[in-house]
Amino acid sequence: MHESNNCELEREKLEREIKIFKKKFVIENIKIAMLIILLVAEVVIITIFLTQKGLLQGSSESGKDQIAIVNIDKVITNDYILTLMNKIDRALEKKEFKEILVIMNSPGGSPTASEEMANYLKAITSEKNVTMYVGGYALSGGYYIASAIKPLYANKNALVGSIGVILQHYNIEELAKKVGIEESTITKGKYKQPLSFFKTPDTNQTAYLNEHMLHPTYLNFIDSVATNRGLKPQEIEKYAEGMIFVANSPKIKNILVDEIISLHTLRQNYKKRYGKEVKFIEITKEPQPFNLMGVEVDVDLDDLKTPNLY
Repeated sequence: MHESNNCELEREKLEREIKIFKKKFVIENIKIAMLIILLVAEVVIITIFLTQKGLLQGSSESGKDQIAIVNIDKVITNDYILTLMNKIDRALEKKEFKEILVIMNSPGGSPTASEEMANYLKAITSEKNVTMYVGGYALSGGYYIASAIKPLYANKNALVGSIGVILQHYNIEELAKKVGIEESTITKGKYKQPLSFFKTPDTNQTAYLNEHMLHPTYLNFIDSVATNRGLKPQEIEKYAEGMIFVANSPKIKNILVDEIISLHTLRQNYKKRYGKEVKFIEITKEPQPFNLMGVEVDVDLDDLKTPNLY
């Protein structure tokens, strides 16, 4: 009898343990299912977000003819043009990009960076056709780059030119005296410090800077623009006194600008060549912040399989 009671107790204990195990198993499976649902929902939300922002395109776009849009819309620096070159290099590798359209809106910048970018654009024309369009302005180094591609198209109200070289210098001598600051610099060599924030350069220093920096750079600027435009340096010199011109000025037709046109007309010309389904893709768009679960991250278009629609 005693043994029978023990067996019954063991059986009941086993049944309770089985029931507990089943409950735990069901709960764990519910948790896993909910996690899967949340992950799927998150992927769907992210996909919808990227699609709406133009950062992601469906596979139906692959294989279609595309025009790579390169916006040059900042001060020209070495870092900036290296970034542009890297993005363009990626576009050159893609067969779907049939041509490159450069839209210039830059006030200029570094002469060395401008020279590098101008030569780069001329070089890649052997791989893909490059069109240059001045949308708002191409000044100084911006025009240096724009002149590299012929024909040079421009909006009729765009500003072009400002061919020249400038070296800005700030003099805080009087302010330094008021606050009790003195400059103490040790140099070896008469021209080692041609400029100082604490004094106005004298005649010798100004002549030195002009002879060894400004004038040679100025001549290089004129020579490069003349070469790019298929003209003699003498034909460019009278436009190279820092003057700014409206693109449709008769004075500069076939000198600084070849043809006045609108961006819409350029786009229509591409559609005539490649069909109405041709896509215009901006390849130089900056990374955009995206808030994911309270954490802000940058979405870089170069990391996506297809760039942003322009």
